[in-house]
Amino acid sequence: MSIAGFIFRPLYWVAGKVFSFWARPAVRPDSPAEHITDSDAAVCYVLETGGLADVLALERACAEHGMPSPTESFEFCGVREAKRFVVMRRMKGFWPRRPSTIGSRRLKRLVDGADKCEQELLLIPVAIYWGRSPDKERSVFKLLLSENWDIIGRTRKLFVTLLHGRNTLLRFSHALPLRSICSDDCEPKIAVRKASRILRVHFRKRRTATVGPDLSHRRTLVKQVLHAPEVRRAINAEAGDDYRKQEVARRKAEKYALEIAADISFPTIRVLVRLLRWLWNKIYDGVEVNHMQRLHDVAKEKEVIYVPCHRSHIDYLLLGYVTYEEGLHLPHVAAGINLNMPVVGGILRRGGAFFLRRTFKGNRLYAAVFDAYINQVLIKGSSMEYFVEGGRSRTGRLLAPKGGMLVMTVNSYVKSPRRPIVFVPIYFGYEKLIEGDSFISELGGAQKKKESIGGLFRSIKSLRDHFGKVYVNIAEPVELQPILDRLYPEWRSYESENGERPPWLAGIVEELGTQIMQGINSAAAVTPISLLAYVLLATPKQTIGLHELRRQLELSLKVLQRFKYSDSVTLPDWSAEQIIEHGEKLEVISRSTHPMGEIIRMSEQTAVLMTYFRNNIIHLLAIPASVACCFIQGQQLEHTELQRLIRLIYPFMKKELCMKWDQDDIDTVTSEAIRSLIDMEILTYGSRKKTLVRPPAGSEKAFQLLMLGQSMVPMLQRFYLVIAILVRNGSGVLSRQRLENMCQQSAERLSMIYGLHSPDFFNKTLFHDFIRTLQDVDVLRRDPDGLIEFDDDLTSIGADARLVLGEEIRHSILSLTVTD
Repeated sequence: MSIAGFIFRPLYWVAGKVFSFWARPAVRPDSPAEHITDSDAAVCYVLETGGLADVLALERACAEHGMPSPTESFEFCGVREAKRFVVMRRMKGFWPRRPSTIGSRRLKRLVDGADKCEQELLLIPVAIYWGRSPDKERSVFKLLLSENWDIIGRTRKLFVTLLHGRNTLLRFSHALPLRSICSDDCEPKIAVRKASRILRVHFRKRRTATVGPDLSHRRTLVKQVLHAPEVRRAINAEAGDDYRKQEVARRKAEKYALEIAADISFPTIRVLVRLLRWLWNKIYDGVEVNHMQRLHDVAKEKEVIYVPCHRSHIDYLLLGYVTYEEGLHLPHVAAGINLNMPVVGGILRRGGAFFLRRTFKGNRLYAAVFDAYINQVLIKGSSMEYFVEGGRSRTGRLLAPKGGMLVMTVNSYVKSPRRPIVFVPIYFGYEKLIEGDSFISELGGAQKKKESIGGLFRSIKSLRDHFGKVYVNIAEPVELQPILDRLYPEWRSYESENGERPPWLAGIVEELGTQIMQGINSAAAVTPISLLAYVLLATPKQTIGLHELRRQLELSLKVLQRFKYSDSVTLPDWSAEQIIEHGEKLEVISRSTHPMGEIIRMSEQTAVLMTYFRNNIIHLLAIPASVACCFIQGQQLEHTELQRLIRLIYPFMKKELCMKWDQDDIDTVTSEAIRSLIDMEILTYGSRKKTLVRPPAGSEKAFQLLMLGQSMVPMLQRFYLVIAILVRNGSGVLSRQRLENMCQQSAERLSMIYGLHSPDFFNKTLFHDFIRTLQDVDVLRRDPDGLIEFDDDLTSIGADARLVLGEEIRHSILSLTVTD
């Protein structure tokens, strides 16, 4: 051992012990050793900046995961290297330390060696982020000792390690085979430059994905917004040539910009993350994240727009928490102005929220300022999050996508197509909602309560309850550019006049919104609670025997496994008994004894709320359940007739449940559902193999088929109700508004008399969408006076309901359809 080694080895050992006591870096991915794909190849790590703290962090991670130590020597192509790592951004000098302009000598030797022998070397990039907080562009005051884009010296690194040792991320990337770089017969100098460039680009992309781009100070960003051409045009349009009016309009625009803009503070974010960790452990059984690799794959190369479904106010916090924990930089989050409350608004703004008003109508200046703000955020390469539904769903079904934010995003990209944009749909699955009771009362006609501090404190009281587990499923990303290329190939050469939006933008946004919503539903999380809701709400009084419940839960899981809606759907790996025990734990169901066997029941108040969770997953089972529904009144049905019936109702199912299949594919999908039910022996073929036959009446299989089909009966009852009211009143008599009101009132009365009195059944939006779909398929039309006209085709559609709806319920519906 050399004299230097004799002196520094003990010091390094002591530093390692101190470091292991204080610093606890989080390692991503969970099994980094899997990146060593060739056991015979030599391994060399690549660090971005190096330094003692980085090496100690890497040493600890390698030891924990059984990987070669970065400080041990290794031999490659006959040359022994003293250490097993390369530093890309080296420092020189003792005091002060300065960035070196000379590249890594070890990397040069390794590249030279690779050109002379057949041995393989795996270069494994390792990115280490201490505190991982981005600096602010052109800001005088730096966020204290947080991770940024600068190389720092020994002194600052020491304090960074002390302050952020437990808030550090260490990420291993996929190995880069060195021979793949040197295989082009290029000269050694060129090969070194090529390897260095590849590694620099990799670290830059990784830093952008993890830390985020350099962020401008809020007031600087506001100034850039005010200088945007569209804002200046809006100011001139409002004020004309009058200088005083222009100054008033400019101040108004500045006020709007400050009202909108986020003011990200990473010290605040770190406090929020700790608070959220406590909160999730307090009220939830944890947060389960699925398909996260999809997000990591696109975040390195593209600008990410997160587009989750909107279930709860918790959504705002949940996605930011997940991205932070996964080592990705926090998105700018669009939040309604109603959340900009005293204290709370400031905290959300520092956590990345920017605020928007519910409507821009009649305020051209505000619209221009908001549009310019979105454009500036996207130009700087920041990710963004917004809810395309506009508001929280009160029913558990996805709402129709609102085009506002999508229009501004697409328009911004068309104007400045710098970095490719990808939309990432995300499904949030809850087992219990903090806002559940208020949702039900709002559906029943109660006025939506305005968000307030008092309401916040009332919500905090509910944190004493238990809310089960939260599921976050990442759907397949939707890239913007292919949609633009397919629908309007000339978009790159389009030049706007006076900043007006392109006339073809509406078609792009409609297609984009449809793909996003279908993507969200394709990544649904089937939870134990949603399964219990699906089964129990199919019973007349939300009551069932324990044995029958077990069998129906098992059947539902088998249907979901055999008839796969999407590979992104996640199912609980639980037995039926575990699901039932979980429902009792969350007080969703109760158990009572009986001499003939235990009974499981759900109270009416709970059942009304559980319609929300049934609706979360009903689209996954809609086609098999519709097939089963056709056998409620009949013993047998021909395969082709069954396909015709499903084909007839599918446009309405697709609209209401946001389903993914095209109308041309539905016959094939129906056949797949039939095969699944035959495999489970709850349907069979008749003697001619063309007729489908249900099991004998009174058998367990017949009961299971009936229960499966019952989930679609409320939807079909609503359809029949609309048609019956139209036929009873006649063509050219009712306006659409009057028809919707009559349908809602009749459905409410029907549910009070014959079924569960749930506002979900008589939700006016469902009737609106059904009537709109009837117009889209040319069954209904409007005359010049706005009255609804129809032909005899409508009567034939109603006649098909006889195959599904019982005589009693049909007569009850008809008795309600009295003329005004």
